[in-house]
Amino acid sequence: MITYLIDENMPFLPFWSWDKFVHVNDIPFIHSDTDIWKYALKNHLTIITKDTDIYFRHLSSTKNPKIVWIRINNMKKKIFISLVENVWNEIEEMLLSNSFIIINEDKIERF
Repeated sequence: MITYLIDENMPFLPFWSWDKFVHVNDIPFIHSDTDIWKYALKNHLTIITKDTDIYFRHLSSTKNPKIVWIRINNMKKKIFISLVENVWNEIEEMLLSNSFIIINEDKIERF
C-alpha cells in the first residue's frame, strides 16, 4: 500500500520501495503544490519534500497531510542518501504520533 508521496524536488531514494512510495512525476495530473497537497489529503499520504512552500502551506492550512520536510543544504547525493537512510526508520516511528517532521543535517524535529 502506498503511504508516501515524493515531491518533484526529491529523487526516489534507493532504499525506498515502490510498494510504499510514489513520485509525483508518476502521477500525470499533478502539476502544482496545490495538486500535491490535495492528492496527499485525499489518499492519506505523507508528503516527502525539500520545498519550503510546503512548510508555509502547512502553517497556513487548517487541514494538513503528514509531511516530512528534508531541510538539508546542498550536498553530494551519496551523502544525502546516507543521511536520510540512517534516520528513516526513526522518521517512520515518529510519523505514528506526529504529523510534521523536519530532517535537518544535525537533528530531527517533530510536531
